[in-house]
Amino acid sequence: MTATPAPAFGTYALSGWRANLLGFAQGLPANWLGRRLALLSRKLVLKKGPDIVDATVENIRFRLHMRDNVSERKYLFLPQFFDAFERAELRRRLTIQSVFVDIGANAGIYTLTAAATGARVISVEPNPVVLSRLQYNLAANDLSAKVTPVQKGVSDAKGTFDLVLDDTNLGGSSLVAARSDRSLQIECDLLQDILQDNGIDKIDAMKIDIEGAEDRALFPFFENAPENLFPSILIMENSAGQWQRDLPALLKQKGYRIMQTTRMNVIWEKI
Repeated sequence: MTATPAPAFGTYALSGWRANLLGFAQGLPANWLGRRLALLSRKLVLKKGPDIVDATVENIRFRLHMRDNVSERKYLFLPQFFDAFERAELRRRLTIQSVFVDIGANAGIYTLTAAATGARVISVEPNPVVLSRLQYNLAANDLSAKVTPVQKGVSDAKGTFDLVLDDTNLGGSSLVAARSDRSLQIECDLLQDILQDNGIDKIDAMKIDIEGAEDRALFPFFENAPENLFPSILIMENSAGQWQRDLPALLKQKGYRIMQTTRMNVIWEKI
């Protein structure tokens, strides 16, 4: 059976007062008042409003889903508050010669930011629903050739594992969450093997956000991978309360220092 093509980009574009409020929210200053006004604008636009929005954010086209993924909803209305330092750092550092690895790529906000610089991107996302969103966004920007999607999870062992789903926030699905009736069996692999399978011999920047399983993914990598694979910068969600091993101590041992701490992440830099 032939798959039905996705609707063309722009099909779900906002119009009228909703489009005006979106533009207003995106243009607000990154301060307390700006955040409050952006959140109010979002509430008004989404009340009895669309489930899906096609929009250009930071000069990149995105089809974003409003009801089941916090990062998509937040990024659309509050890009100046959503990992803005991290994305600016990627745009500053990455070039056409660079390699970026996005672990827990979700719908592709980081992946597309990196691909738009010309960098090669390995984009790792095990959930087929959000991976399909990422692939649509790549196609909408003619960036598919720059990105290798990998439909796997990253863990400390190869095999099949349960990804516990959060239906209200697909980006919150996790390998380490308490078990639930809503789970999806996914294939997991070691990060070093994923890189080897895709011919990667250096990494300029890496982002990892896998909801508390960062230690499982990174301990075997930093303990066993050659140093030439260590990323120059590592953007990592601050999930320390969920880790079973001391990941910051390992990173310091491997020659990293904290460059910046933001609202959601810690950015580590190789010294």
